[in-house]
Amino acid sequence: MTAISDEQCISTIYDRLLIDDDTEESVSGSDYHLAAIVALYDVLLRYAQHAVKRWYVTAEVLVLVDVPDRVRNPWRAMPDVYVVRDTPDTFRTSLDTRQGASFPQFLCEVASNSTWDRDIVEKQRVYADLGAREYLVFDPTAEFLGQSLRAWRRVPTGAWEPWEPEEQGFLTSTVLDGLRLRAEGTLLRVYDPMGALLPTARELDGIVREREARQREDERVMRAQAARLAQLEEELALMHAREQADEQTS
Repeated sequence: MTAISDEQCISTIYDRLLIDDDTEESVSGSDYHLAAIVALYDVLLRYAQHAVKRWYVTAEVLVLVDVPDRVRNPWRAMPDVYVVRDTPDTFRTSLDTRQGASFPQFLCEVASNSTWDRDIVEKQRVYADLGAREYLVFDPTAEFLGQSLRAWRRVPTGAWEPWEPEEQGFLTSTVLDGLRLRAEGTLLRVYDPMGALLPTARELDGIVREREARQREDERVMRAQAARLAQLEEELALMHAREQADEQTS
């Protein structure tokens, strides 16, 4: 495990002592902030359900945890999106680690004007101390971080280190069983282990609407073809009737 300097140790304890509780007001952001949270949460939840993963996936649900060195416990954290493995996916008003719940192994904060500095400093250190294995801070507009994504993870040695993107900007998550994440525009996109992009709810709605539109067009074409066929059959029947009439009068 990487040695921790005295300065880092003091900073970490300082963070623990002074870190404030999250509140709905303190984590509020812009439409970009909200859209990024909703998209990531929805994609991870649908994937977990489809792949039958025993994951608890949620967004902005309180995590209650006693933080070492903090006098006023429990700390009330409200991560933007997080995943707890081997945990039933049931509705909760909070995740209380004092009652036996595991601290989230995967967490993502979406940077906003009111949160970004705490996200990359205090929360990064405290989340690591509390047992997080992967932590991402995503900035939809790159306005606050100077880049779209910063990340940290627990490496096999146990050290907590910056998580650098792989080729083409991907982060491959061990906690999420090989899902790959990449900043694309104002969203943090998720790809399955085979490399297929997992669509957002809005994209799925678009796919459904496009499919329904194609189906309506196919049905319209079939009705038109059926009407034309009926017309041709009627014309053929009239022609046959005239021929029979002509034969009878000749």
